[in-house]
Amino acid sequence: MNYKSNNAGLLSTESRETFAPPSSLPYQLHADQSVSFFQHIFRTRPAARVNGRPIRESDQTDARRPSRLETWAYAVERLVHRTDRRRRVLILGSGLLADGILVQLQSDAKVSFYSPVVSSKHGESNGKRLADFSQLGEILERERVDCIAVAMAERRGTLPIDQLLACKLRGIRVEDGTAFYEKISGKIPLAGLNPSFLIFNEGFRWPTQAAKRGIDLLFSALCLMLAAPIFLVLPILIKLTSPGPVFYRQERIGLNGGRFSMLKFRSMVADAESHGRAVWAVEGDTRVTWLGGFMRKFRLDELPQLVNVFRGEMSFVGPRPERPEFVGSLCDIIPYYSLRHTVKPGITGWAQVMFRYGASQQESAEKLQYDLYYIKKMSIGLDCRIFLKTFRTVFFGVGAR
Repeated sequence: MNYKSNNAGLLSTESRETFAPPSSLPYQLHADQSVSFFQHIFRTRPAARVNGRPIRESDQTDARRPSRLETWAYAVERLVHRTDRRRRVLILGSGLLADGILVQLQSDAKVSFYSPVVSSKHGESNGKRLADFSQLGEILERERVDCIAVAMAERRGTLPIDQLLACKLRGIRVEDGTAFYEKISGKIPLAGLNPSFLIFNEGFRWPTQAAKRGIDLLFSALCLMLAAPIFLVLPILIKLTSPGPVFYRQERIGLNGGRFSMLKFRSMVADAESHGRAVWAVEGDTRVTWLGGFMRKFRLDELPQLVNVFRGEMSFVGPRPERPEFVGSLCDIIPYYSLRHTVKPGITGWAQVMFRYGASQQESAEKLQYDLYYIKKMSIGLDCRIFLKTFRTVFFGVGAR
């Protein structure tokens, strides 16, 4: 990847106002001093004028002065404006994780940032190259960096501990590259992911399982009753438009690697896998019937999975269950793929609302990063957020195949 950078290595810049406090300020402020204090700091309210001529301080007795409440409100507004600045991030490291952080930051208009920085003995990077870490303090001071994302592939014996500790004590945030990537992207990166991050990091605790199961049971029963007319009409339409069964049963991998039969309205022609092997669905799949295309667009073919939720085999929200034929190969190729099976699979999930339909090993690896984020952050609040995004997907037909 080629990144545009200036001589200083700053990819995106924006001027930042620096606030220099007045040279002489009272050590204590009383109520009657507040107006003059904020007028002295913000110096932006124009002086009162009469017929275009500024009124001298001694002549302003008849001019309307702003009330104390107005002055405080104006002061707060100016203070918020001055503190609303772009974050400035320094990426320390090179490799896949550093490149991933860089790509994410490029899409964030609120961030100015450096390209990755590495020591000369660790090869090239996509960004500015430093001869050694002794220049780090100078760059941080000159560019007023707010945060350092440490994305070094190899830290043993190379991490500039003294410089980073000094930055920490100066108020500059120093964050692990994996955690930083998780925060800005909503997914946990597989690149550079160590087991220690999963073991010692907060999260991966699910105190809401009982409440989650109660919500699943209640809403699945309610949805089955509300969807009863659809369960009457769609089977008739499926039978009239294509020969074959109404429902399609497919074996999927569920909680703790257990297998179950997932129900769907049949949306493909009968014997779509007549060769006896599992095939990924693709864009514009010719096996999909015209009615099946409509059902897939608005997720109507997934409605029978409410029965799976009611039985306890699935949840409303969770990683999508995958077929055993695919799981074996994906576990061999993609690290941590089996972690998806530590929670119940769902009708919808974080990966479904954040990423397009996955129909390859590469896309499955991308979706796994979102699934790991959900497993780590799983909560009723996140489930509600996914539901809201799912409604958009259903009503606008986004991501269906």
